[in-house]
Amino acid sequence: MKTSQNGINFIKKHEGVRYKAYKLKGEQYYTIGVGHSYDKNITADTVWTDEQVESALRVDLMKFEKYVEQYAKIPLNQNRFDALVSYTFNRGKGGIMELSKNSHTVQEYADNMVKYWGKAERYKDTLIKRRKAERELFLSGGIEYPTLKRGMQGKAIKDLQMLLGINADGIYGCLTETAVRLYQKQHGLHEDGVCGEKTWAELLK
Repeated sequence: MKTSQNGINFIKKHEGVRYKAYKLKGEQYYTIGVGHSYDKNITADTVWTDEQVESALRVDLMKFEKYVEQYAKIPLNQNRFDALVSYTFNRGKGGIMELSKNSHTVQEYADNMVKYWGKAERYKDTLIKRRKAERELFLSGGIEYPTLKRGMQGKAIKDLQMLLGINADGIYGCLTETAVRLYQKQHGLHEDGVCGEKTWAELLK
């Protein structure tokens, strides 16, 4: 997935934008835009336009998008993805790893975004305010899934397999059907091996 324009705007709002290059104390490189640094082409005289700021940000976000895809263990719609990319851009790889290690459901991810707000005590109030905004973005907008059964393939099946804790190959085969039946039995659902509305509702609690 890629960060949406809404996600880009969200990150720019909370990170702040600097159009003229500046150098932080003790840093070798100049910084510009939305925290863009470690770039030898940026000098003390560099000034960027809105287009340059956003172009660089989209490139810089690519590694954080990969971290979210690698470590987030829940189904992601665009708002959830954007919120987690913002969180990871601010907290780094270690942040999304900590969040994912301690979160197993959609609600836990949302709540723990605030719980694991960061470590910079000097900016705690500001960071908690941002985490609450990310949580709100994360929880906004629903996500719908079709009824899934044996023989089907696709992303929704990968999401299902991920939630069941089995190999996420995107193919609804015998192993996936067996895992669904077992899950349904454990949660008092009709054991038909088909992932329908009630099974999704239980999985996404």
